[in-house]
Amino acid sequence: MTRPRSQRGAALVLVMWLVAAMAITVAGALALARDEVNLASSRLGEAQTFVIGKGIARLAVLDRARARTSTNDDGEVDQAALTRVFKTQYQLDGFNIVATVYPASGFVSVAEADPEVWQQLLSGVGALDEGSAASLAQQIVETELEATSAGSGPSGSFQSFSRHRQSRSGVYVEQLLGVEGMNRAVYDRIRPSISPFNVGSGVDATVAPPEMRAAFGGGREDESSLDSGSKPDAAASGYYCVEIEVSTSPSEGFVQRIWVESRGSDEFSAVRLARVEKPRHKTGGYSG
Repeated sequence: MTRPRSQRGAALVLVMWLVAAMAITVAGALALARDEVNLASSRLGEAQTFVIGKGIARLAVLDRARARTSTNDDGEVDQAALTRVFKTQYQLDGFNIVATVYPASGFVSVAEADPEVWQQLLSGVGALDEGSAASLAQQIVETELEATSAGSGPSGSFQSFSRHRQSRSGVYVEQLLGVEGMNRAVYDRIRPSISPFNVGSGVDATVAPPEMRAAFGGGREDESSLDSGSKPDAAASGYYCVEIEVSTSPSEGFVQRIWVESRGSDEFSAVRLARVEKPRHKTGGYSG
């Protein structure tokens, strides 16, 4: 009698062990499947944002130009349309899209020659200590970055710029990775705040996004950020960063920055995408 009972007890233990093993296996498979579904959903949202973004960037810049030239029934220009930071919303196939057009002067030019500007960027956005930021800033200024061949297209085309405009064509931002002392973590943090255009110097904090305003003096957009029309910034006009926020679902969204060059309101169709950033998951701020 004792032996069969012990055998039944061993069999029961074995069955319980198998059931537990099966439960763990099934739970692991479900968790893996859930992760795969979430990853696929994230990749799909990223791809959708990337495709949508390029069209929205062009549309936002053109809408900005149209808004600045339109008038009311009295022939007066709407003062709200003169704000240098232009913000608009779109609805596209169920996606909620917010596009903000910042002048390139609100960012650090990749060809910036002032080490103090780089130091502020590296410490305020790159999260480096003052000493390391100052040293790396000096290295960036002293490193010769090769210019791109932008604007060398066929004569008469939009890709053909004058020598003056070609001299303002930016360099590849990725060349900063070759600067002694630069690492990938710092580069990834500051990259979205670097304009690929060789225009102007310094940062106009009044037309900069939040992270740049925090790093460069907390400029506030008020009357000082209105264009009066009498003193245009000839050096930086026509160069913009379009920040695009796309809500792909009620719980998920992406942010993307696209750098645009436009000839302005005279030729609405002339918009060139200079650099398209990879979309990032939407957080409290821009997640470079």
